[in-house]
Amino acid sequence: MDKRSKLYKTVSSKGCAVDFTTQDENTLKRWVASLLAKEGKKVAESTVLLFLSKTGTDMENIQMELEKLISYCMDRDVVTVQDVETICTTRLQDRIFDVTEAVARRQTTKALTLYYDLLALKVSPLQILAMLSRQYNLMLQVKELKKRGTSDRDVASKIGVPPFVVSKYLSQAAQYKSQELRMALEQCAEADMAVKTGRMNDKMSVELIILGAR
Repeated sequence: MDKRSKLYKTVSSKGCAVDFTTQDENTLKRWVASLLAKEGKKVAESTVLLFLSKTGTDMENIQMELEKLISYCMDRDVVTVQDVETICTTRLQDRIFDVTEAVARRQTTKALTLYYDLLALKVSPLQILAMLSRQYNLMLQVKELKKRGTSDRDVASKIGVPPFVVSKYLSQAAQYKSQELRMALEQCAEADMAVKTGRMNDKMSVELIILGAR
């Protein structure tokens, strides 16, 4: 919200204006740990970070996933990594991350299987293509920023992701050369244009990206 706007100033003068910003990593970690503690559950910091990497920073989503996790761990007082992996929903962005990870490792069959799983979940090929393009773009940015000696926290700020997921992008970007990432981005742009101009089937466009991204 632009605090200089007439609307903001009017509301502030007549009532109360509250800024609901996205919480930082430390605040979210403390909040998750405190909610689990209220239910008599202990959790390691590494497990909390894995949990947040799956939920993102949306506190409503975090709370819903915590309710599932607490119910799943009903008879135990320690929440483990395996509990999080088993019960917490993986966001679409993380599924795309898994696709590009498989491509980076030259696990083409796995990458295609993950792609078909997304199609089975009724995710459109063009949406997947857009997210693949975003993923390659983020990895390229991470790679270039680290070459300049940028800190992980500043990398997170510049590319617009929470600090606790930067390590995932750093690890994956390290498996690609900058030129490979640029080529992958070009392929995504070309495929998008081919689909929108009717020169290529949308499902096949992503298959070709997966097969030719390295």
